[in-house]
Amino acid sequence: MYPRIAWCAVLVCALVFTAGAHAHPHMFVDARLCVVMEGDRVAGLEMTWFLDPFFTSSIVSDYDRDRDGVLSGGEVVTIRENAFQNLRNFDYFTYLETGGNTCSPDTVEDFTAYMAGDTLVYRFYAPFDVPVRGNAFAVAIYDRSFYCDILYHPEDPVRVRGPGSARASWEIVEDRDTRIQYGGSVSVSRSGRSYGGTAYPQQVVVTLGE
Repeated sequence: MYPRIAWCAVLVCALVFTAGAHAHPHMFVDARLCVVMEGDRVAGLEMTWFLDPFFTSSIVSDYDRDRDGVLSGGEVVTIRENAFQNLRNFDYFTYLETGGNTCSPDTVEDFTAYMAGDTLVYRFYAPFDVPVRGNAFAVAIYDRSFYCDILYHPEDPVRVRGPGSARASWEIVEDRDTRIQYGGSVSVSRSGRSYGGTAYPQQVVVTLGE
């Protein structure tokens, strides 16, 4: 997935500090999204992020203190505090739009981190309780600086559950109204992706039928 490597390590600062305004991608996330419905309201978003090998290596090296390959409760708490929680300053990279209004979570719940094979995974829940306007809404997960390149996971990217979910259909599209400009050479990239200085985030558009 990340075949072209010209650097040896990725600093944890991608999720600890903000990136520069014209950063190029140094970190890659594959996201799965589960939308939780309560009738005609979005109750919340459950997100699962699969982190790239270099960020995984950095976190395991720094926080798997007993080197057993399993993240214990105390280790997960430390990861949340030192390598995740700062994202509250950047909207947790999560944007929900409906009826022309966009909002982001004020907080997240039930954060956990675990290993899926050789991949570090973050999972958490973002409560919203937002009414759907016009029977449609969109969810975009992206870093405005493009230090982190976030795409929806190629396998099982989206689910919708809860009361009202049976009426829901979804599709993943590029948000062409949101343009991210960045500069600098690209030393690491996703397979099949080109980086020309402009990025458009993916968004999940959910429509509620009758």
